[in-house]
Amino acid sequence: MPALTGDSLRTESLERTVKAQGKRGCSMQGVVNVLMKNGVSDTDIEWLASGPPGSSQYDVTFKTKDKCISFLNRIQMQSSVSHQGVQYRFVKYGKQIVSCRIHWLPAFVNDKVIADIFEKFGTVMSVEYDSLKIGDFSTHSGVRVVTVECDRVQQESIPHIIQFECGTRALITMRGRQPLCLYCQEVGHVRNTCPQNINAIFKEKVSVSENNKDNTPEKKTDGEKQTDGEKRKETEKHTDQPAQKKIDDEGFETVGSKKKGKSQGRKKNGENIQEMDVETENDSSEDVGSRCSGCHPGSERENNKVIQCFVSFV
Repeated sequence: MPALTGDSLRTESLERTVKAQGKRGCSMQGVVNVLMKNGVSDTDIEWLASGPPGSSQYDVTFKTKDKCISFLNRIQMQSSVSHQGVQYRFVKYGKQIVSCRIHWLPAFVNDKVIADIFEKFGTVMSVEYDSLKIGDFSTHSGVRVVTVECDRVQQESIPHIIQFECGTRALITMRGRQPLCLYCQEVGHVRNTCPQNINAIFKEKVSVSENNKDNTPEKKTDGEKQTDGEKRKETEKHTDQPAQKKIDDEGFETVGSKKKGKSQGRKKNGENIQEMDVETENDSSEDVGSRCSGCHPGSERENNKVIQCFVSFV
């Protein structure tokens, strides 16, 4: 499409139009309140329109050229025009107010240096320090905010980076302007999304793969599908069961590793334990007889002496 110039514009309406530029927090209601505060009513306004989203710009077209000029003269006599803490600036249409942010510049550099640089691109209206707030701690940051009144051609000529002879550089950012990539020095993207920055692409792939790995649920095998409650019940079941009794080779009952006593009425190697007890009693009686006869074998004389001693003792 061709540029909107010449016959495509209504020159008479253009001369009655004022551009309102607000800072962060501005609104259409704020523009209306500023107009009414400075003696402008709805009968004096023909159109009131907002600019593109995020531009913070509003067009005010007066019904008469005289009312437009009187309003501008009244605004210029004031140091600032604000509503609810938000500052507004009004200029003739054809020019616009641009706010540029200066980064990387040391805080001790004089504001006059910045003003002299931006005089090449328009009328410098102010140079201020940006604010910094961390929790309850608030101060000025090292970023400078330069407000310039310029036309479209002058705005497009503002560079992205300023290089000083001493080696110091300053980055200039502007709201609504495409960023400069500090890796390939091309306009339209930043370093982290630069197609030529292999390290950024590799880091992005690694981060995506790690996120997918963290989001993937772990698969359990058949042996791991038991819940903690089931495992706890099985543990209690094993602990509540009494230890099994065993009989060792000597006929003793063992609980764990301890001997409890001889088993009564149990079979061992196909023989009845009771029969073993009978045989044991017979063996013990034979042993007693053999011991008695073995002590004095074939000696009745000595046995009689023992009997006599026993009688005399009684």
